[in-house]
This record gives sequence, structure tokens and C-alpha cells, in this order.
Amino acid sequence: MTNTFDNLSKRFLSILIATFWMLSMGIAHAQTVDLTTEKHQAPIGNLTNTPQYGHVVYGVQPDEATIPMLKEQGINMVLSVRFGDEPVGFDSRKLVEKNGMSFQQISFYKGNLADRPRAVDANAIDEISKLLSATAASGGKVLLHCASGQRAAGALAAVLVRDYGYNREDALEYATKAGMTSKGVASALGQYFDGLNK
Repeated sequence: MTNTFDNLSKRFLSILIATFWMLSMGIAHAQTVDLTTEKHQAPIGNLTNTPQYGHVVYGVQPDEATIPMLKEQGINMVLSVRFGDEPVGFDSRKLVEKNGMSFQQISFYKGNLADRPRAVDANAIDEISKLLSATAASGGKVLLHCASGQRAAGALAAVLVRDYGYNREDALEYATKAGMTSKGVASALGQYFDGLNK
């Protein structure tokens, strides 16, 4: 009986150690994605300010004339963090895909454009983080944008704190370098960060 119990205990301990090792390797792998090394991206069309960190370029909504130029600059995915019901003035997805790139739309904020107060969508940050990890090995760049670049840069801070162990001050500094100046986005991020600690 004691021998059987010892064998079961050893087996359980082995499974526990293996599970812990796999989980820690998964976390370590996720954190090897570089989202903070500053790189140079020349302006592209109406994207006159193009901060790039890792493989991600942050910016405003590219206009119809700019989208066809993106692929030439190594961008193979456009990720919009605008509201789903936020007017753009043309079919951005269709134009991006017509020009040989993929398009994703994941709203940074919960709800719709008219909703107040605005709050960061935790599920969206999870999706954005996974997408940035998945695209890191492709060799191409992601254009992460909203209307003005504020939410796009805010998404960087949220991902850095949530998945990469950055403190909020350092993460907000990267977001500022990526173009975030909005007090509204900073306030929503503060509430989001507070929620992570609960």
C-alpha cells in the first residue's frame, strides 16, 4: 500500500513538474517577442509620424492613397483598434486586402463609439497580444492604428504590462514614444492596470 502511494506521489510530482516546465516555457517564449526595440520607419503617405517598436509600426488611419504604399514598406498586416462602428469613409479592409495584406479589426475600447465612459477591453488586449506574438516571426511588419494613433499606442502599454512584466510607468513611456498624448487614453489605461491587480 505504501509502495503504491509512493509511486502515485512520484508520478503526480513528475506530472506537476512537467506541467510547470511547459507553462514556464510558454511564458518565456511569449516574452521573447520584441515589442520595445526602436527601429526606423520612414513616413508613408499620410502617415507622417511612424514610430516603430519591434515589428510594429504605430500610426493614424491610413488614407486611400496610403494603403497601396504599405506593402512596399514591408507591412503585411494592418491592425485597426478603432471601434467597429467608427466611420472611416471608405472600406479599409477591402482596400488593404486588395493590396495583398491581411486586415484585423479589434476595438481597444469596449462597446461602441457612442458609449461613455470608455474602458479598455481586456479581451481585446488579449487578442492584440496574441496577434502581435503570432506575427513576430513572419519577418514582416504590422501597422497598428486607430484614427489618431492614441489608442494604438495605448494598446502597446496594455500589452507590455499585461504580458511582458513591465511596470505601468515604463509601459506608458513606451506608449508616449509610440504617439500617445491623450489624457483620456491614459486614464482608461490606469483603470485597466488597476483591474489587472485584482
